[in-house]
Amino acid sequence: MISSSAFERKVFWIGMWMVAGGTIVTALIFGLKHGVSFLLGGLLSAINLKLLIRTVNAALARSNRISSIRITAGYILRLLLIPLCLYAIMHFFFPGIIAATAGFVVFSSGFLIEGIFEAAKSGDR
Repeated sequence: MISSSAFERKVFWIGMWMVAGGTIVTALIFGLKHGVSFLLGGLLSAINLKLLIRTVNAALARSNRISSIRITAGYILRLLLIPLCLYAIMHFFFPGIIAATAGFVVFSSGFLIEGIFEAAKSGDR
């Protein structure tokens, strides 16, 4: 069984490399603007995941020093982050919204890939 912090590091590592590769391929095929949009989508996904991890850890810590209002505000802020950033990308460069969404999905697929690796490792036992 892998610890949650090790799992998170692996997901970020896999997602980072997939977004970097996808950004290069997208920039070469569709142009630099689309490549930057792809990269921004991946970064948005990474920030979203980091905020989610922080909010969940704060909620599970059940510490008196962290108020429930602050935890709720962090969660709502995370939910607002995605549509606001996608709106900004749509406003400034509409065709890049597809590339940004693809970057978001590619980074998030790091969960799936790491889950498959972990399942394959545990299946060997």
